Amino acid sequence: MQLIDRALNALEILSQNMNGMSVTDLAEQLGIPASSTHRILSSLKGNHFVVQDEHTKKYRLGYKICAIATGVVKGSALTQAAQMPMRRLAEKIDRNVVLCIMEHGAVMNVACSERGDSNMYMVKIGHEIPFYSTSAGRVFMAYMNRSEALDILDREKRTKTTPNTKTDLKELNEELDRIHNQGYAVIDEELQMGILGTACPVFDRNGELAAAIAFTSMKDGDTEKMFQRICQLKECAKEISEAIR
Repeated sequence: MQLIDRALNALEILSQNMNGMSVTDLAEQLGIPASSTHRILSSLKGNHFVVQDEHTKKYRLGYKICAIATGVVKGSALTQAAQMPMRRLAEKIDRNVVLCIMEHGAVMNVACSERGDSNMYMVKIGHEIPFYSTSAGRVFMAYMNRSEALDILDREKRTKTTPNTKTDLKELNEELDRIHNQGYAVIDEELQMGILGTACPVFDRNGELAAAIAFTSMKDGDTEKMFQRICQLKECAKEISEAIR
């Protein structure tokens, strides 16, 4: 059991270091000897769960583990239910549409309907996103216990990626109230200049927040078009919510 635990820990650590890790660095994080780490990596490599760069000799996740992760995502009831509504929305608004979930205290993208626009931030599946400066992250905080949300904000390293990024706890707390009341979040040039991020909550059969659906768009000053897109996003979120009840 200890060997399995160590192998799983190694995979988890490697998943957070996509550029690869040396045996020494991984051993240090695992808290075990380099010789033991090398044996674990050799076994994982033999089963194609990790690969080793022939030049740097560093290890990273292999395609087999990525295929398993993709299978989990594709097989989930949520992503299956969201697939067609997301595709229709992406076609209507001509933007990438992303489905995000919260797991183990992190928000990540689990599905995307792409429309070829290059403005989508962190569209990569499985990519973790910040809570404080993304529309999906704020949706999750707005609908969770507020003390829990404030704890998350307190733990996050809140940095201004643009002059507009909200980092003040009081200001963010007020923003969460607005999101909860209006049913959607808008990030106005807080993550990237010239870019708006918008997200809506998706609820399960118990009325609990199950996911957030989001898109980004260029800020063009057309408030009427933006309002129309928000309405379409809310309809999409409603359709997905009804499908998973």
